[in-house]
Amino acid sequence: MEWGIAINLRESVSEIIEKAVAADQGGIDSVWITDFPATRLSPILATEVAKNTKNCRIGVGLLSPLIYSSSHIVQMMTTLIEMHGDRFDLLLGPGDRTKLGDIGVDYGNISTLVERMRESVITIHEGLSEYNELRVFMGAQGPKMIEVSTHCDGVLLNYSDSQMIQWAISLLGKKPNDFKIGIFPPSLIGSSKPCNEHMGIKTSAAVVVLGLSPSILREFGLKDDLHSSIKKMKEFGLSNDIVETIDQSILDRFSLCGSFESNIECLTNYQQLGVDTIVYGPPQGASLRGVKRLVDAKSRL
Repeated sequence: MEWGIAINLRESVSEIIEKAVAADQGGIDSVWITDFPATRLSPILATEVAKNTKNCRIGVGLLSPLIYSSSHIVQMMTTLIEMHGDRFDLLLGPGDRTKLGDIGVDYGNISTLVERMRESVITIHEGLSEYNELRVFMGAQGPKMIEVSTHCDGVLLNYSDSQMIQWAISLLGKKPNDFKIGIFPPSLIGSSKPCNEHMGIKTSAAVVVLGLSPSILREFGLKDDLHSSIKKMKEFGLSNDIVETIDQSILDRFSLCGSFESNIECLTNYQQLGVDTIVYGPPQGASLRGVKRLVDAKSRL
C-alpha cells in the first residue's frame, strides 16, 4: 500500500521543499501539492518539488475544472511531465463549495454539476493519455462522483471509516484491473496530544464533515446529528465553536489520528478492503515535524 503526504502551501518555498525532501528521502511514496488558487498555483510549487526530489511521485491537486479549463489543466500537467519526467499524479474534483465561494467561484446549476465534471474528466484524461505513468484520480464522496471516477485511473475518498470505504468500493462495480482505490483523509499520526484536544485535526475533519453531500448524510445517518452545525456554518462561517459542536466520534470517521500503534489495525483493514494508497492530508504535512513523524511510522510498518 502506497503512502503519500499532502504538503501545506501556505509557507515559504524553502519550507515546502524541506518537507518534500524529508518525505522523499524518508521513503514516502508520493508528495501531494494541494491547490490554493488564492495563495499559490500548485503546478508552480510542483516544479520546485520535482527539482529537489528524486524518488517520490508528485501529486498535483485537487484541481477543479470549475476554476481551470480542461485545456489549461492538460497544458499544466504536460509542461510538468515534459520538464521533469513522467512521475506525476493528478487529482480532479469540483472542490469544496465554501472555499470556492471565497474566491468567487460558484458551482452553478447543481443539477448539471456531475455531468460537467464527467465531461471535464474525460477530456482531461484523454488529453493526457500519451503519458503512461501519469495517474488521474477523482476526489469523491457521494455515489455520483464515485461513478464519475471510473473514467479516471483511480479514486481518492476523503473519509477514513472502513464502513464508508467498503460502501464506496461497492459502488464502483466492474472497474479496470489497474484502477487505484485510495483515501485522502485529514491526518495527524504520531502526535503526543490527544486527538480530541488538537484543534488542527478537528478543524480539518470538520471541513470535510460540514461539506458532506446530502446523499452521504442520509446514507450514514448523519443528517440529524449535523443539521445544526451545518446551518451555523452556512450562516456564520467555520469557527472553533462550530467545530466543537460536532461529536468527536463523527470527526473520527473522517480523519486518521493518534499513535502509529493505534492505527495498525486500521491500516490492516484498509488493505483487506483493497485500498491501494493512503494520502495523509492536513495537518500532517503542515510542519516538518509532522512529515518526520509519518516517515518514522512508515519505517516501522
